[in-house]
Amino acid sequence: MKPLASGQETIIAALDVGSSKVACLIAERTASGTFHVKGVGNRACNGGAVGGAIVDMELTEKAIRASVDQAEKMAGITVSDVMLTFSGGEPKSQVVEVEVDVTGHAVSDADITKAMEQAKAQIDFDEEGLLHAFPVAYAVDGHFGPREPVGMCGKKLSVAVLIVTAASGPLRNLKACVRRAHLNVSSVVLTPFAAGLSCLVEDEAKMGAACIDMGGGTTGISIFAQGALVHAEVIPLGGSQVTEEVARGLLTPFEHAERLKTFNGAAIVDPADARLEIEVPQVGEEDSDQMARMPRSALTSIIQKEMELLFTTIAERLDASGFSGVAGKRVVLTGGVAQCEAVRDLATRVLGRQVRIGRPRTIEGLPVAAQMPNFSALAGLLEYAVRRPKEVFRSDNKKHDETTGATGPLGRMVQWVRDNF
Repeated sequence: MKPLASGQETIIAALDVGSSKVACLIAERTASGTFHVKGVGNRACNGGAVGGAIVDMELTEKAIRASVDQAEKMAGITVSDVMLTFSGGEPKSQVVEVEVDVTGHAVSDADITKAMEQAKAQIDFDEEGLLHAFPVAYAVDGHFGPREPVGMCGKKLSVAVLIVTAASGPLRNLKACVRRAHLNVSSVVLTPFAAGLSCLVEDEAKMGAACIDMGGGTTGISIFAQGALVHAEVIPLGGSQVTEEVARGLLTPFEHAERLKTFNGAAIVDPADARLEIEVPQVGEEDSDQMARMPRSALTSIIQKEMELLFTTIAERLDASGFSGVAGKRVVLTGGVAQCEAVRDLATRVLGRQVRIGRPRTIEGLPVAAQMPNFSALAGLLEYAVRRPKEVFRSDNKKHDETTGATGPLGRMVQWVRDNF
C-alpha cells in the first residue's frame, strides 16, 4: 500500500447494502497506508432491496442505521461520510477510445490530460449514472501498455478508457436511504469491482481472471487484466432464487428454506444424501408433530438444479462480454453463495475453468466473522480507497464523437485489450 498522502482521510467508513444484509466497516488508515479495522456492523435486511434496487426505503434505512451504529459503538468513533457499494440499475461497461497528436515532442502530463478531456467528451450518459471512468491501456504509435507513457516519443498517443454506467434512479434511491440515516456518500463503487479488488491476488489481476460475486439478489461479474478492471456487469440473480425454489419444492416457509439451504444444503447431490433424513417444517403447520421427514437428496437436488442454471447464465454472460479470453482459466468465486458446500466443484464443471473461493484479503483488526466471502465487497472498498484509479468524470454535455468511437481507426485498441489483457 502507498503511504498516506497529505490531506487524505485517516478514517474510512464503508457501507455495503445488499439484498440480504447491510454491513458497515470502519477502519483507520495509518501513515504507511495500511488499514486497521476499528469496528464492524452487520444487520439483516430481507425485503429492503431486490435485485440491487431499493424496494422498501424505511426497512433499508433502519438496517443502515443499525449496522452503522453497531460499527460506531465497536470503533468508539462517529462517522458522517461513507463509501458505498452499488449493484443496481443494470450496470454496464464499455471502452471509449481517444487519440492525441504528440508529433515533435515527448508525451507529457498535459497530453495525458488532453486525452482524458477528450474521453469525457465521448461519455453520452446521465452524469449521475456514471459510476466509473478510468484509463485501462495506453499506446504510443500502436505500442500498447498499462502504464502512462510520459516521456516516450512518437506521433500518436492513444488511450482506452473503461466506462461503467447504470440507471440513475436506483442509485438515487440508495443514496436517499443513506441520507435518511444522516450520512453523506463520499464515493460509490460498483459491487463486483470492489469484490474483485478484495479477492484477487496481484498475479491473478495481472494475468487475467474473472471475479464472480454471488449475493442474495444479484451476481456481479468483474474481469481484470494487467492489474486493471476491463469489464463489469451485474445480473439480477442470486441465492434468493435458490431459496425460493427450496421453499416451493419442499413446501416449507421461506425462513426455514434459507436455514435448510445454509445448514443442510450442498451444490452437488451426494449418493449418501438418499440415506440421510432431514426435518422440514411445513408451511401453514404450527404443530411440530407435523414436521415432515425427507431424504437430504430432496433438498440438494433442488439446490444443484438451480445452481447449475445460475452458473450456466454466468458462463453465457462471460462469453457475451467479449472478454472471455481475457479472463483466462481462472475464476474467483465469492459472495454469500460461495459458502455453499461443493459449490466450487459445481462451478468448475459448469464454467469449464479453474475456480477458487475468494475471501477478503487480510486486514488488521478484521474480525474472523467478517473474513468470509459474503464480506468481500465491503472489504474491497478499503482496497479501492488505497488503489483508487485516476477517475475521469464528464464535466459537460457533449455527445459522443462518432469519428473517434470504437468503430473508427482506434477500433484495434479494443481488440488488443481483449486479446492481450
